[in-house]
Amino acid sequence: MTGKRDYRDHDRLARVIWEQTRRQGLVHLYTGDGKGKTTAALGLALRALGHDRKVAVLQFFKRTKLKTGELLFVERFDGPITIRQFGASRFATVEEKRMVVESGETVERGWELAQMLAIKGDHDLLVLDEVTHAVRSGKVPLAELVRTIENKAPFLELVLTGRHAPPELVEVCDYVTEMREVKHPFRDGIRAREGTEY
Repeated sequence: MTGKRDYRDHDRLARVIWEQTRRQGLVHLYTGDGKGKTTAALGLALRALGHDRKVAVLQFFKRTKLKTGELLFVERFDGPITIRQFGASRFATVEEKRMVVESGETVERGWELAQMLAIKGDHDLLVLDEVTHAVRSGKVPLAELVRTIENKAPFLELVLTGRHAPPELVEVCDYVTEMREVKHPFRDGIRAREGTEY
């Protein structure tokens, strides 16, 4: 009888350890010059939502009057996901850029929110879309991003995207995937298409 109880206790302990390991929050980085970085991050978000996880997506340098498909989707369906955009897109008009500044939805404001969400840990998955562009532009200090990764909530799955990821960022991430452009219709004059590129 004692042996059986010991076995059950061991089995229960193994199950708890497995569950804690499974729920350990890791850090993903999608970088490179190819298409698919944001798409991969949103795919992870969709997968997390399927398992009743709470998701937040902060997008940097993507705000224009023209809304992305993911933003339109979230506005139509009330669920455990929020998407917010900070900083005008490089395709934004002068007027749109002025409106972003006046609204206070700047990259700097987005970065403040990103740090708070990463540390607080109220979400299961946090996507910082185009955060490497925010680093490269000087609006997000690399040292602060690395420190935020190191101090994030233990169970938070953190996803970073953007081109030109610096080596210091690659070093602190658990998953690093580089998207390499082999062929892109943009080279043949085909412009970004609704529902595919945005």
